[in-house]
Amino acid sequence: MKTQYMLTPLAMALAALVSASTFASDNGNNGGPGQGYNQDGGSASIHDHQLSEGNKVLNEGTENDASIDGSLGAASGNIGVNVAAGDNNQQANAAALATADAGFVFGSAAKASIEVGQVGTHNSVHNYSTQNTAQLTNSANGSTGNIGINVASGVYNQQKNDMVAAVSEKAYSASANVGISQKLSGNTTENNATLDYGTAAVSLKLTAGGTYVGAGVGGYSGTHSGTSSGTSDQIGNVYLDSWSGSSHPGGVSTGHVDLDDQVQGAVDLNDDGGALAFNNDGTYSGTQSGTVGIVEAGLTTLAGTVSGNIPVVAGFKAPVINDAKVNGSLNNVSGNLGLNIAAGSGNQQSNSLAIAAGCTACSSGL
Repeated sequence: MKTQYMLTPLAMALAALVSASTFASDNGNNGGPGQGYNQDGGSASIHDHQLSEGNKVLNEGTENDASIDGSLGAASGNIGVNVAAGDNNQQANAAALATADAGFVFGSAAKASIEVGQVGTHNSVHNYSTQNTAQLTNSANGSTGNIGINVASGVYNQQKNDMVAAVSEKAYSASANVGISQKLSGNTTENNATLDYGTAAVSLKLTAGGTYVGAGVGGYSGTHSGTSSGTSDQIGNVYLDSWSGSSHPGGVSTGHVDLDDQVQGAVDLNDDGGALAFNNDGTYSGTQSGTVGIVEAGLTTLAGTVSGNIPVVAGFKAPVINDAKVNGSLNNVSGNLGLNIAAGSGNQQSNSLAIAAGCTACSSGL
């Protein structure tokens, strides 16, 4: 009786889903309801596998925003919503229903199963001042039935909403199974803030000094020649002594010789009483050589100032921000509610519901 009571709020959702998307089989002889054929029951199954691996995402200044605003108010039935922003998000809504009603008189079971596998491995995420925001605002209020909502913002988000229901009105048993497998390993996430560059004024003073030394070596050589002409004259009167000996003075003085302008053949060019005059004509030649050396030394001093602007790191821009919010939503809902909301990287989430009801098997006989 308790199981029947729990199913009551889902009656509308089950009715809608059975009519719209139920996969049922009557694993027996073909025949219509009420013909008494041997039926094993009804079965429904969903096999779902999600794989995300070896991906690389580089976000620089990226803003991912996923939101549901003012939607799905007063909705009824089976509701599945996926909203995603970013990269490589995997989402799904699955429902499996099986029913063995009065037509399957000899039905023995109703089975429904869902198998889900989610794998995210060896992915690389680099976030630079990235802002991921996932919001659910004023949505899905007053809804009834099976409600599944996924809201994701970022990268590598894997989300699931699953419902499995098995109802056997006349069968002896009903089974509903949900198998969920999620794997997330070997992933790399880097949350970095980009640098904010600016400029800074600088003033530099320059003072420099130095010395220098230099040396030089050289040489020269050459020849010269020419001619000369002119006259020469005895200056004044000259009286020459004479001696009888072989040397001067030697022996006895024998007198003197008077050389003045009165002697025979005298030529006095200077008019000073001299007796002798000569003509000077001839040539001359010669060579000359030498060396030249130079040595230098000095001191040089420089001074000045330099001013301007250089780029500098002024700080960091906004860091990576992951923000997930639920505001004013899902008020006064009834039934099965599954909600996933995520912001960031590599999130795996799942909402699963399994319901089985076999009325004939109840102790009350209902």
